[in-house]
Amino acid sequence: MKISNWMKRLAVIAGSALMGLTLTIGVYAANPEPVVAQVTFANPITITEVNSLQWGTLDANLNLETIIIAPNSGVSGTGTALVIGATPAAANLTVGATAGGITILVDTIVSGAGYSLGTFMCNYNSGADTACDGGGYAETGVASATLLVGATLTGDNTAVPGAANGSFNVTIAYQ
Repeated sequence: MKISNWMKRLAVIAGSALMGLTLTIGVYAANPEPVVAQVTFANPITITEVNSLQWGTLDANLNLETIIIAPNSGVSGTGTALVIGATPAAANLTVGATAGGITILVDTIVSGAGYSLGTFMCNYNSGADTACDGGGYAETGVASATLLVGATLTGDNTAVPGAANGSFNVTIAYQ
């Protein structure tokens, strides 16, 4: 007898629990509200070279001197090395991007025979000249604009007459 009373009580408890679950599952909101999920995809970043970083023709007696081309194409340096041909100019790039934050970085720097390249300075959208090698720099709020890149060339006392082109990468990414 005790077992059947215990089983009856267990059946009543289980049935009550199932009825509670059934009632809970069947309750719906009186006023559902549709919500829009807005998504905007950014345009791919484009970089177009208008002109390369141009040092011109340098005196082969560069030794350990430096020549600096600023983003505004101004030329300065140390020692007596001469720019004897062509007009030096900063690299000029056109950047296309969606408005918002971007990071500009110069890396993968390859120097030419007789010199090393370093201390890259960038100017984006006529802003301030900012170091853009190493960790790069962040720019916010501007979409498409002009990017000017200058650098320092330092002789290593091994320059010989002839072309000695170097290179570098400009990487621009959304933040």
